[in-house]
Amino acid sequence: MAGLDLDMPAALTTAREMGASGWAAAELLLAMRMGLAAGSAARRVDPPGP
Repeated sequence: MAGLDLDMPAALTTAREMGASGWAAAELLLAMRMGLAAGSAARRVDPPGP
């Protein structure tokens, strides 16, 4: 997930405002990062291979 930026303090605050705490907040942040990674991979254009 290199190159992906997520404002972790703001994301944690948002997770807590949504009612998540402890592990639930950590899992929500992980899901957000995985979504960012999936979106980045979907936009990436790989050059054709040999």
